[in-house]
Amino acid sequence: MKEYFIFNDQQRSISIHRHDTPQPWINYLSNGNFHAFVSQAGGGFAWWKTPVFMRLTRYRQYNLPIDSPGFYIYIKHNDGTVWSPTFRPCETTLDSWNACHQPGKSTFIAEKNGIKAKLTLFVPPDYDVLLWDLELINDNDSKEEIDVFAYVEHSQLNWQNESSWGYYTKLQLKTWFDQQAQCVNYLCHADNPRQNDVPLVYLACNQKVHSYSGSRDHFIGDYRTERNPIAVEHGHCGNNVIQCGEPASALQSKLSLAPSDPCRITYILGIAPAALIDFKQAEIKRDRILTELQQSKNIDAQEIKLDGWWKTHFNAYQCEIPDASAKRQINTWNVINSVNTARYSRSVNTVAPGIRGVGFRDSCQDMLAIAYRRPDWATKMFKFLLSQQFRDGHTVHYAYPEEHQPPTLSVHSDNHLWLPLLANAILSETGDFSLLNKKICYLADDAKQTAGEGNIWEHLLAAIHFTENNLGKHKIPLTFHSDWNDIIGRFNRHGKGETTFAAMQYVLCLRYMIAIAKIDNRPELGWLQQCLANQITALNNCAWDGKWWRRGFDDNGTPVGSNATECGKIFLNPQSWAVISQIGEREQQQSGMNAANRMLNTELGLKILSPSFASWNDAGEAQVGYGPGCGENGAIFCHANTWAIIAETMLGNADRAWQYFTQLIPTNAMKTAGIEHYRAEPYAWVSNIVGAENSRSGWANVEQITGTAPWMDVVSTQYLLGIRPTLNGLLIDPCIPADWNGFTVQRRYRGAMLQFSIQNQSFSNKGIKQITLDGRAIAGNLIKPEQIAKKGIIKVTVTM
Repeated sequence: MKEYFIFNDQQRSISIHRHDTPQPWINYLSNGNFHAFVSQAGGGFAWWKTPVFMRLTRYRQYNLPIDSPGFYIYIKHNDGTVWSPTFRPCETTLDSWNACHQPGKSTFIAEKNGIKAKLTLFVPPDYDVLLWDLELINDNDSKEEIDVFAYVEHSQLNWQNESSWGYYTKLQLKTWFDQQAQCVNYLCHADNPRQNDVPLVYLACNQKVHSYSGSRDHFIGDYRTERNPIAVEHGHCGNNVIQCGEPASALQSKLSLAPSDPCRITYILGIAPAALIDFKQAEIKRDRILTELQQSKNIDAQEIKLDGWWKTHFNAYQCEIPDASAKRQINTWNVINSVNTARYSRSVNTVAPGIRGVGFRDSCQDMLAIAYRRPDWATKMFKFLLSQQFRDGHTVHYAYPEEHQPPTLSVHSDNHLWLPLLANAILSETGDFSLLNKKICYLADDAKQTAGEGNIWEHLLAAIHFTENNLGKHKIPLTFHSDWNDIIGRFNRHGKGETTFAAMQYVLCLRYMIAIAKIDNRPELGWLQQCLANQITALNNCAWDGKWWRRGFDDNGTPVGSNATECGKIFLNPQSWAVISQIGEREQQQSGMNAANRMLNTELGLKILSPSFASWNDAGEAQVGYGPGCGENGAIFCHANTWAIIAETMLGNADRAWQYFTQLIPTNAMKTAGIEHYRAEPYAWVSNIVGAENSRSGWANVEQITGTAPWMDVVSTQYLLGIRPTLNGLLIDPCIPADWNGFTVQRRYRGAMLQFSIQNQSFSNKGIKQITLDGRAIAGNLIKPEQIAKKGIIKVTVTM
């Protein structure tokens, strides 16, 4: 059987050799404003700013029929043969085919009857368009006359409204063809929460247009699908436009291909904003873009600029290590996946329509992987998140900056506590403590207005005050709606439940806040130290169960995550976070992690808890809605595994830490589970893998948009390879397999490029004997900013 894929690490790409992957394997294309994703078979959709209110094209996210529609090209020969470079939608057997996903672009290379096609899709950095760049070569001995059709089905922009009221909204739109611009135009003038931004949408090409269509029904035909459109069959789009109905854009060009003479045709799917406010100006913007992108040299320049953006991002940290799959994941796919989560939070993929907006806890964590590569980006998001905080210190749960919608208001014990972690990451990278004096507005109680302002330090203190003011019977944080683990809210139906996870997170926050206060001479230092001492005492008094750490307490004060309970005896997170926050004695920390290894580890990763809770029909009153082994009820929750890896590195258990990391690397997990069980992309992290207590064991789900991605990036670069920014400098603390004799890292830091050579001739797991900077020995394992005297390349030799 033909292999599904192969990686090309030099090109940072995956080449997919079969269109029929178990589910769509997608790639995100974006310039930060205009976005799309495309699968290995050409399915996907495009949106501008928000997939909820500015969805430009349709995609059926129930995925049956699978992975459709998308960005489709039809090539028709004189003998009636029709095929697509993406294989779908035509599904005509091709002489050769492969799809290639790379950072920010996807390429499809196919051949049929002597005609070779190369289709590249990407969003250029300087234009809000999706480019479909098609190159054709005739390998036959004689001239070939072919027809090329491009087709896309439009959404009604407001996806939420379309889902429920689309049968009325379809009466409030139109398409038309502009002869001078040679493009199909689409305008939906129905109500939209972002009415002033509603764009003119267009599809154009840089070849002469022979026919066009603005109607899905006319192009596809009755009781047909994208696989066999009537317009392609007839060899003419019909030149139909609509003033109501189902909008689409289709263009046909007739090409004459001389032998071996390359032909290039570029389609431009784009927008011109504010068309309902100033239509003439929108047309002018459209025409300017089309004029500039008619020239192939400008398209090529945009592709080069896109590649440059990614190169800068990659170059912040690159490694050479003995483990090939880990090296690939760290150098390339961790980085790509972390950019995607930073852009999309948990919002949009083939099954997620985009309605979640910006998750507060999610984006705080996502930015941890951005802070050391692009601290300006992380700082911008940090400031936005602070603007979603109330004066008492708690925060919104979801925000919708692009949708211009009110936030989701539910109080959680953890949301606000992620802010000090992000502050620490940014300050550790930049050293710019003046950031703490920047003024940010608070949200008013109605979440519709602001309520004064405070500087960033005051915002961080407000987060601490909120937790201090909301401690429970055991003097640890009340659970509220939940902590990071949403099902914990089930144990807090009367508002008295408590969470040890949030308590441990609180301890870590206090440690970071104390470190910041010491460096920046903040007067609250003593109070913060007292809060820390109190919380450590509270946890030591109530959280230890004898062999592992409890998960919390329910409304009645009964322990959750205890050996005395039938289900959910042990939870993973308190075991790892006890180590991360340094709670208890080392023997307790090691005992908790040993219990996690013994009771939770599988060949695919650590379960989040065990045994699973009974679900409906199996219990009189189920504690959770998830089935056994699913999601937060006993699945292998990959996001939570990241913290276990950090904990094991802190304990010096290198072999176990690397086992936990490598067994979850997507290609490795896919091999273990089997591709038909695993199903998800072999290059993207997933949120969880269904556990053995469930009949769908091995299914990897919630792919791409998961906190696993940024945390795996942080885990691998800062804890396993151990080059970690701190408030005082760059800490060098690798934790590696003993059989490694060394590795190298290139790391950008404070304007310099540090080239690390870590030498392990003693074959140690952990521990630093000596560090030299350009041959000059330094004391300890901390590279202080003042020791980096120049901004160029600095050679760092580390002896373990």
